[in-house]
Amino acid sequence: MPETTIVITFRVKVSEGGANVNEILQAVRGVLQELGVRLVVAIIEWMQEEYRDRLCGRDRAAKKGLGGHGDKKHPRRKCGGREFVKEGYRAELRGLNTELGRVEFRVGYVSCVECGKKWAPILGLLKLKPRQGHSGELERIVVEAVNRTSFARGPVEVEGLTGVPSSRSSSHRWVAALEVPEVKPPGELPLWMADGTGFKRAGGERGELRVAIGVTTSGQVVPLGTWAGVEWKQIGRELRRWLKGRSRPSLALADGETGLANHLARLADRTQRSRWHLLRDLRSRLWHDDLKKKDIGPYWEQLSRIVGIEIPAGEWEKILPLEKTALRKRVEEARKKFQEMIDDFAQRGYEKGAEYLRNAQDHLFTRIALWLETGIIAPSSTGLLEEIMREIGRRVKKLGWNWKDQGITQQSKMILVRRYGLDQWNEFWKRRLDLQNRCTLQITHFARAA
Repeated sequence: MPETTIVITFRVKVSEGGANVNEILQAVRGVLQELGVRLVVAIIEWMQEEYRDRLCGRDRAAKKGLGGHGDKKHPRRKCGGREFVKEGYRAELRGLNTELGRVEFRVGYVSCVECGKKWAPILGLLKLKPRQGHSGELERIVVEAVNRTSFARGPVEVEGLTGVPSSRSSSHRWVAALEVPEVKPPGELPLWMADGTGFKRAGGERGELRVAIGVTTSGQVVPLGTWAGVEWKQIGRELRRWLKGRSRPSLALADGETGLANHLARLADRTQRSRWHLLRDLRSRLWHDDLKKKDIGPYWEQLSRIVGIEIPAGEWEKILPLEKTALRKRVEEARKKFQEMIDDFAQRGYEKGAEYLRNAQDHLFTRIALWLETGIIAPSSTGLLEEIMREIGRRVKKLGWNWKDQGITQQSKMILVRRYGLDQWNEFWKRRLDLQNRCTLQITHFARAA
């Protein structure tokens, strides 16, 4: 492997009264960016000359595997010539915006003695595409910045860090072209959750963003997908295909939305109604039954007591059979009280409230039945997913609007992968940037001059 040594000399000046640590750090930071850029240029230009010397030398063994090029006279064929001569340099420097700053270097040419083809070997070595104006790592930094903030703020933030500008149009293009990796589950996903949120589409129309996640037995979240402008029926089909070769989830936790219940929850063995949504939406139903806030409160408290049964603390195997029997009895009593509440609503003419409770009746205590049978503890509400939806909502509602379905789907996918699949996200960029540890730097000598 070719190797070289680069000598760097710093001149350090400190006032006679000394300098505090903040001043020293500020001075070091001030030269780090320039140092990085100049070091990159030095490595590129050394590598270029090393490669040109090998190509144009007489040692044929040193040229092995190098210098392949198309025949100048027959572009569709490769030239077999192995003799090259050095040509001059491009008149202008080749520029590249990078995470370290603006890098500019000379581009030297060689030509084939046999066919006359002239080209710049360094561009192939660096794997730079024609007219490529930025590094892959800079693209990653911009993509993550606009995912964290917005398309307006992200490029400005990156420019403040790197000193190189990037336009909104470039950041849009980079994000749109990204194939966001899928988070691979480390094991089975016994619990599924799904939810949706509205957003403002381009043109002022209301759109609907939908999200589904799985949860492992250890509580690890695995994103299953995000969709905008897609009905639950189609989402259910996609998740059914995802399930091929995998075990069905033991429980699907849902908020009671009709499409969600019909097309997603049926993919699981059982369905549990979210307690939080059940209590929240009861207020709305009773309000539509013309009840006032002061009249709704007692019903809300009554329902909260009915569905407030909790799973006993401790390991499932160590819970005494007597305790499990008592829990089953409490559930049966709660079911009776719930039915009495439905009957009371119907008798009083609260039709919307009664219908709402009837639809939830069969999915109130599924999580408790699951625990009694298997020991799997599922949450009573989609609070975990609600937290995720708030984070997505902050990005797509407060920091952005006028979305297209593809754009909001891409941003929400990245939010989930960066939060719950960071290893896959890093591995994805490692492959995308083709990082194979082919260039290493080591400080071999560091000393203060006498």
